[in-house]
Amino acid sequence: MTNNSISKKRVDSVFSTLQEKAKTASVRTKLARIHNACEKISENTVVSVANVVRYIAEEGVKLSKRTIYNDREGGNPYKELIEEWMKHSELVHSEKKSRVKNVDTETALSLVDEEDLAKIPDIALRHKFSLMYGELRSLRNQVTILKDVKALPSVSQSQIAYEANNDDLLTYQGNNKELSDYEREVIKDFLSAKLTPLAFDEDGALVSKSVIKRDETLSGEGLKEILEKLIQ
Repeated sequence: MTNNSISKKRVDSVFSTLQEKAKTASVRTKLARIHNACEKISENTVVSVANVVRYIAEEGVKLSKRTIYNDREGGNPYKELIEEWMKHSELVHSEKKSRVKNVDTETALSLVDEEDLAKIPDIALRHKFSLMYGELRSLRNQVTILKDVKALPSVSQSQIAYEANNDDLLTYQGNNKELSDYEREVIKDFLSAKLTPLAFDEDGALVSKSVIKRDETLSGEGLKEILEKLIQ
C-alpha cells in the first residue's frame, strides 16, 4: 500500500469519526460538504482554508474562515478535517511532481546510451558523438538544478523587512494573549489590502484605490475586536 493510499484512508477515518461525534445535523452536513470540496480541490492543487471556503460558497454553503479557525471546547471539527486534507494533498502533489521529474529525466537519457555510441564505426565520429553525449548529460543536470532553484520562493529585501515588522506586530501580546491563526490572517489580509479597494500609500496611510460601495466589506470578520485586543 502506498503512502498516498494510507494518507487517504486516514482522512476518511477522521471524517467518519467527526461525523459520529457531531451533535447536530447541520454540523454533519457541513462536514460532508467540506470533505467533498477537499477531495475535488486536491485533484488539482493543495487544499487550503481559503480555497475550501470559496468552493463551498459556490455551492451555497456559508462557512467563514473565522468559523474554521476558531478554537472551541472539544475541538473544531471543520479545522481538524481541513488540516488532514491539507497534509494528504501536500503528499499527493509532492509525489506527482517527483514522478514527472523522474519520467522527464529518464526519457531524455534513454534516447542515446553508450551501446548506441559503440555502434558508430568511425572512431573519430564516435568520439565526437561521445563528447556531445557527455555535454547533453551535463546540460540536463544543469537544467534540473535551475528548475529546482526557480521553484524556490523569491523574497525581496523590502518583503523581508515588511514581514519582519508584521511578525513583530502579530506576536504582540495584549492581556498576555497571543493572536490566533484566524486573527493573524485577518491582520495580514488587511495589511496586504489585496481583496479590497484599499491600499497603503508611500507614507503608510490607508487610501482608496477605487470607489467604495455602500456596505462593502473591507476586512475579515472581527477586525475591530482584534485591533482593540492589540492596543489594550
